[in-house]
Amino acid sequence: MTTSIPPYPSPGPQISGCVPWGFWATTAFGLAAIAAWLAAQLVSAFLVLSALGAGAGASDFEIATLASHALTIAITTILAMPAPIAVIAMAARFAHCSVADYLALSLPKRADLMIGILLIVILLPLGDLASWLSGRDLVPPAVVEAYRSARASGTLVLLAVALIVAAPLMEELLFRGFILPGYARSPFGPWGATVLTSAGWAVMHVQYETFYIVQIFVLGCVFGWLRWRSRSTLLTVILHAIVNAAALAQVAILSERAV
Repeated sequence: MTTSIPPYPSPGPQISGCVPWGFWATTAFGLAAIAAWLAAQLVSAFLVLSALGAGAGASDFEIATLASHALTIAITTILAMPAPIAVIAMAARFAHCSVADYLALSLPKRADLMIGILLIVILLPLGDLASWLSGRDLVPPAVVEAYRSARASGTLVLLAVALIVAAPLMEELLFRGFILPGYARSPFGPWGATVLTSAGWAVMHVQYETFYIVQIFVLGCVFGWLRWRSRSTLLTVILHAIVNAAALAQVAILSERAV
């Protein structure tokens, strides 16, 4: 008796009224979006660091300290968000599609939202358990340092907007909204597209050690499956925001207890 991989959910057309770009065009536009995002981050970081006093006479240590400051992280994350979204929006228009249709910007059904929340409720504690069993912090140190810096400088609200709104919106629209349907048209199919986009999304988080990047990859696979099942990228935007909000709340609780 043989076993087979369960079929990927196929609830219907993934993009209403238009055909997504193929693998190579999707890759080219995706790389252009990432390049635009990096360039916008560099420009934003330069402006913020200059405003904070990291001029030509600043030492490497002073620049490194300011670069890791929550205010720098928050502002660069927020200001860099429109650039990659603009690139993929143009790509959608070049494909003669509306941006909303191409990126699946439709409200998720209640059942899909409940399934997504249930999976998060299961996965987040499992991730914490894996971190605890391996002797690691429950939350990546980079997030802890950002929270402490924001708390000390009074910029917690700005950091929350960056982590809960800007980052999920940009990352989900790019990876699950734009790249995933294009890759799904290739020989990789939906399953391969989910793995590839999850790997690309995970690798973007270079500020974390490999252990946490693997956890992000697993979460990305779940998001990809939910995106394809629900035909709604807004669903994964919402779930991504919930995950980041939970991480920030967890850091806040642990940090306040340590005081």
